[in-house]
Amino acid sequence: MKDIEYIPIEEKSLNDKLVNLYASKIPGLYSAVKPLFDDPEAIKPALPLLIELNDDGSYENADLRVMVFGRETNNWNDKYNRSKYPFGSYNFNLRNSDDIVTEIMGRHIDGEEEYYGLGDIYHGYCYEESGIRKSIFTRRQDQLIQQLAYRLVNYNIGVVWNNISKISRGGKDFGQCCGKPTPEIREIECRYFNVVREEVKILKPDIIIFLTGFYADNDIKEKFGLSDDSFHQIREGLFLDRINIPGVKYAARTIHPSTRGQRSEYFKTHFEALVDDIIKSLT
Repeated sequence: MKDIEYIPIEEKSLNDKLVNLYASKIPGLYSAVKPLFDDPEAIKPALPLLIELNDDGSYENADLRVMVFGRETNNWNDKYNRSKYPFGSYNFNLRNSDDIVTEIMGRHIDGEEEYYGLGDIYHGYCYEESGIRKSIFTRRQDQLIQQLAYRLVNYNIGVVWNNISKISRGGKDFGQCCGKPTPEIREIECRYFNVVREEVKILKPDIIIFLTGFYADNDIKEKFGLSDDSFHQIREGLFLDRINIPGVKYAARTIHPSTRGQRSEYFKTHFEALVDDIIKSLT
């Protein structure tokens, strides 16, 4: 599989650019994770988190583009029509460039209405499941964006969600489903699916918000090639820092929305300070 030569599709949209980015990595990634599925004792990786923008152009045409990072996905493989693959996840039967595109785009390809590609999983969670109770991360992320939109009434804000770890532990049938990826999974991502900086280059967010909490700063530095002095505290007493990322107008890191043992006021204080600092940076 790793020897498949990928032929890029024509890039008419940002989604096409993302497809070409991911597709160029898929053969190597799938070849690297297969031994974990062949090992009955190994903790299996979840499917990679592949961004797929909504078809309405809300991000592409926004006055202000915002990318929000979490840490990692939990139970990412526990739904959608991929049951015929090992643990409902990776399709190790890819044979050519067209197969790779289908694996990513799924239902967005004519005649594949029943095939959920990797992008469809993202699309379903972010844009389609209006009746499904979202995770606490997503709910608080939405509250933060609402606060920002309330203060920036003259801006049309487009938002895209991302994760600093693109490949997490697998679902509940994989041995372990939550928490940071295992060292084996982290190494595979680093070698074969290190795409975060390229995603940012393609999507060109004006603002990046890392809702990654207390344990992901080293991951942020690693993924963006940053040093310790790239972080600058915004307000004393708050876990809230600006981050200097080349090519990005504004970036900051603060608490994770599911930080345990904290009342709503704790999140409100951090989010208000973050929004205030974003407003300050725009004026």
